[in-house]
Parts: sequence; C-alpha cells; structure tokens
Amino acid sequence: MRVFRRILPGSDREAPMILDGRDIGDGGVIATQVCIVGSGPAGITAALLLQKAGYKVVLIEGGRNPGYYQESWAEKNLLYAGQAEGLFTTNEPDFLIQPYAGQSARGWERERVYGGTSTHWGGQTRPLDPITFEARPGFPGWPITYEDLIPYYAQAAKLCVLHGDDFSADYWAGVLSAEVPDIAGFDTEMYQFMGGAYTNFATRTFDGVTAAEAIAEIIVNATLLEIQHAGGVVQGLRVASLDTSFPPAKATEFTITADVYVLACGAVENARQLLLSEAGNDQVGRYFQCHPLSGGSALSVSGNFISPAAMRLIKGQTPTGTWTDDNGVTVQGRFSPSADIQRQYGIGSCWFRPYTSSYYFEMRPNDESRITLADTVDPVFGQPQTRIRWEVGPGDQHTYETSTLLFQEAIGALGGQFYYPSWEDLKSQLIVNGHHIGTTRMSADPAKGAVDADLRVHGLDNLYVAGSSVFPQGGISNPTLTIVALSVRLAEHLGERLGRARPLRTAELEDA
Repeated sequence: MRVFRRILPGSDREAPMILDGRDIGDGGVIATQVCIVGSGPAGITAALLLQKAGYKVVLIEGGRNPGYYQESWAEKNLLYAGQAEGLFTTNEPDFLIQPYAGQSARGWERERVYGGTSTHWGGQTRPLDPITFEARPGFPGWPITYEDLIPYYAQAAKLCVLHGDDFSADYWAGVLSAEVPDIAGFDTEMYQFMGGAYTNFATRTFDGVTAAEAIAEIIVNATLLEIQHAGGVVQGLRVASLDTSFPPAKATEFTITADVYVLACGAVENARQLLLSEAGNDQVGRYFQCHPLSGGSALSVSGNFISPAAMRLIKGQTPTGTWTDDNGVTVQGRFSPSADIQRQYGIGSCWFRPYTSSYYFEMRPNDESRITLADTVDPVFGQPQTRIRWEVGPGDQHTYETSTLLFQEAIGALGGQFYYPSWEDLKSQLIVNGHHIGTTRMSADPAKGAVDADLRVHGLDNLYVAGSSVFPQGGISNPTLTIVALSVRLAEHLGERLGRARPLRTAELEDA
C-alpha cells in the first residue's frame, strides 16, 4: 500500500500537492479525512474551506490541467458519449459530448478538466429567489429556506469577489444613478458578472493563493470507477488513471479511503456515478432540469416606454458609460414575473430583457426527465454509458404562454410591442443552455429525493453530493452562486461532523 504525503521544509504543515493519477501505482491506497470528486466551483469551494479549517482533503479530477482542452476532445468523446433521448433527439442529439459552439470552442457543457466548467464560465451570478424554495403546485420546494441560505450567500459573494451581496434593484438604481422600471407584474432582477480574473476556480487566487497551493492534495487524471459501500457506509473509492496513448487506456488503478466522501461532478455524472455503484435510492437520476433557452421573441418600442435612467439600470450603465468596479464586476438587469404573479398563475419564472431575442425559463420538475445507464459501454473502462432523457411538458408550456402574454400586455400598456413564437415553434428550438439541474435532488423524504437537507445521500452515512444536481427546482438565476453557497454550507456541516481536526501527521511518501 502506498500512502502519499509530504511536508513543507522547516514546517510541520503539509505542503500542497498536485499529482497525476499515473504516478500512483496499481494497488496504491491514499488515506484522508475528506475525499472530494470533481474540481469545479462546488468541489474546490468545499475543499478550500475544509483544508483551511485544518482537515486533510484529497480532491480528485478525472481530467487534467486547464490547458488541456483541444487534446481532451477525443477523451471526452470516448468517456462522455451515451444515448440522448426525448427532446434531445431532435434538438441536441450530441448533447452529452457537445461543446458550446463548434470544435474550436474552448467550453463544453460537461467538462473533464481541472477547474470544471468554471474554466469557461461567464461569471453571471444572482441568488435564487425566495419563491424558488416554496412548495406550490407543480414545484416541490426545498427542505431548506431562503433565509437558511442568506449567510452562505454572503460568504459565496465574498468568495466570488462580487460587489457585495445586495442584488436588489433599488440598491443598484442608487449605484448607477438610475431608476427601477415599472412594468406591471414584473420585477427588475439584477445580475452581477464576476471579474474575469476570478471566474476560473482552477487558476484564480483565494486570499492570494490558488486552490492548488491551498489544498493538501489534488490528483488529476483520476477517474472514479466505483463507490465501494456496504451496510450503508462507503468504504472507499476505486479510481483509475489514463495513459497518454490514443485512444487512451487505463494506466493505473488505486483506492482512496476517507471518513467522508463528496461527489461534485455535475448533474449528469453525479447521477451516473451513483447508478454505476448502485448507491442511493430509486430517486437518483430523476428530475433532470435546465434553463431552456430559445430565440424568436422580439421587443420593439414606440415612445419612451422605459426611461433613459431605467435603461441604465438594465444595461448596468452610469451616465458616462458601462459601470464596473475595481475587481471587474459588471451588472445587468432582467425582467421576471413577480412572486405574486407566479403564485397567482401557477407558473415558473423566466426572464426577458430589452432588445434581445432570447427566452429563458424555469422548468417544472418532471421525473421522466432523467439519467439512467445506457446499454452501451465506454471503450476505455468498459462501464455503462449515460442515457439521458429531456422532456418539457404541459406545465412548461403554461409557463411560456402565460408569461409571454403577461409581458406582452405590460409592454403594450407602456407603448411598446412584444412578439413571440408559438409554443410548438419555440419547443423545436430549445437548447439546454449549460445549466444542468436536479438528478440527485434534495428532500427530507427519501421517497421524493436522493439526498437530505445536509446533502447526504439517503441510505449512505458518509457520502454527500454537491452542485446543482441537488437543486429540487432550478429557479431562474444562474446556479453557480447557489452552488458555491451550498458548498460553504456543506463544508460547515462536514466540519461539525468530523469534529476537531486531527493533528496533521507529517511524513514523506511511504510504502506500507
């Protein structure tokens, strides 16, 4: 058994490490307190905070470094391919392996690289709305409240180096010397866009150091093959590395043991990993959601239906130009149905914005929109691939048709015009838009969800899940700020569970 540790010269503090899985020989065993699988914002946030609190953390990533994009395309095609069904069949048949925009694009919807999808994240942030946490017809609500998350949103805003944690339109009207638009039934919701120096969690700094400098051990090229569990307890993770041949082949296989384990691999892979290992209950994989996006709507103006000051609020501009703070944060507004309108008409949220032709909405959770295991296997490890089905239903149609009609009426009353396509025309254009939600949703009742309010997998004492896969419903805000907030909360919970950090033993690489 090989256990990997090292210390800083002249110090009793363990030094940070980035290892390649190929450097760990067959049969090696790495022992730690916390093992986190996945290096996007969810995984890195939890790892940083736990490491800072004095706990021993190992973070593993199936991919390699952030400069590995083009070379990793073939690897992603081999390991991420599968079967896409439902609306994917016509709209995005290659969804599981599809980059955002062509083979020259840097970003893929599903990343297999150190840093995860933060490596191409646009930095758009906003908390979920309080109504997202409420149970109402067609929407399950969350087992925690908006108020429960407020302190964690504040910490997430600091981690993301935002311009504070106040997202209210009134606050930003003051910052921008503007006014809040008055559109009947619709709120002006403000989004902060992070500065470009802070969006990539793999390369940015946190309090002056990168994640690689702060986390005790990071292992890249380390693909999770199996969650080994018995009697309701995870006993270890079976992990493998790839060689550099083409097509790649397995190079080494090793084991990681820990007190607690966290899956932070994204909504598709979190579910697949649980299914591969028969871990969790029959709710795993269900309720796949996204923020469906389509073009086709158009807004035209006759008269001064939105004042110049209000337009500055929407566009994030001061009278002298586009506003930005010292850390590169910018802002932009959207129009969304108010909470009262959502309750009154039984719709999900959505957003509109001036002079654009896109429509973006909150899906109603649907248990037939789901992840299962395909009857095909990947050619590298011989494991079942992903089968994903995406369905939009009558509730989504109701949200679309009601919200667009209400917006059309509100804009018409102000002297503008709003055009939108039929549901069937819109449905034929819908794409997922990169936000993968649900599949391991949070619920106090194991019959209705895969993880509990602490993000612990139902039926397994020491396995947790992080990321937007735990969202019971998606709301309308971009998910990453909430992902970070939930990871802050998870780190706090794990710290309380583990108790006082054990003294970190110092030793060199040793064979045992």
